[in-house]
Parts: sequence; structure tokens; C-alpha cells
Amino acid sequence: MRLEPVPRLEWALAAEGHPPSLSGASPASLRRSWVHTAPEAQVLELFRKLHGSARRLPAPWWLRALDRGELPGRQAAFEIEDAVHATLRRPGWVFVPWVGVGESGFWEYAPSDRGAVQVPTAVVLTDEHPGWLNALPAHAEAPPRPVPVAGPERLAAELARIESW
Repeated sequence: MRLEPVPRLEWALAAEGHPPSLSGASPASLRRSWVHTAPEAQVLELFRKLHGSARRLPAPWWLRALDRGELPGRQAAFEIEDAVHATLRRPGWVFVPWVGVGESGFWEYAPSDRGAVQVPTAVVLTDEHPGWLNALPAHAEAPPRPVPVAGPERLAAELARIESW
């Protein structure tokens, strides 16, 4: 019998955290998978081999940016995640680690969850622009358009406005 790897399965195993994080208190607690710990060149090689960006494989935001050459390395992405987490370590903000396999967590502003709101204000990491952050206002029905935020420093400057949504 001859077994051949199934690309999606191979990637799912590479992106899944082993052992799974039990705490989920910070982005650093989610960095347990092969894509976070293997040599960066090997991670990029597998991602590209499986046509990562073209297929939108479930992957951390930074891997797609790294694949396009928009980040100098995985460590720079980790520093961005940690800076955002440090900025949002204040009353009302909660890190949400429950995301899809291989994806990064996000932050919710709990006080915005009031009235008819079904989804509170959130800050998410993204590879859609070089600020790497989007803010999503609290909403009850269809999600509003993400508001681009130009990095952790700009996030700190705009927190009062974001928290008022």
C-alpha cells in the first residue's frame, strides 16, 4: 500500500497546535503549532507548495504577509501581536483565542456588548494592509466594514474612539 499526503490534511496538521493551548490568554499562548516553531524557510516552502495564498489556506495573518514579502520575518509578526496585546491589556478588553485552526486570535471590547448588539467591538489582526489591524464596530446584524488601523501605536492613539462605538 502506498500513502500520499493530502495537501489540506498536511497543512491542517502543520497549523494545528500540539498540544492544544489550554489557557489562550494571549497570542503567545497560541504559538504552539509547526508553523510557529519550525524553521521559517520550511514553513514558507510548505505554504507555497500548497498554494497558500491562492487557496486561502487557514493560516496566521502574518504567514500570508510573509509570503508576499511584506514582513521581514515571523518574529516581527510576533512582536506586532504582543504589542497589540499589551495595548489592549486594560479594563474591558478580552483576548479571544477560539478561532479556526492555524488562525490568530482577536480581542473583543466587552462593554460594547449591550442592547441589541450581538457582536461586540473587536480588534483583529489582518494581512489586508500594512497596518496589520482592523477594528470592527459592535453590530447586531451584518458586520460593518472593517476600519483599518495603522499598527499598535495608532491603535493606542485611537482606543478612546474605538471604545466609544
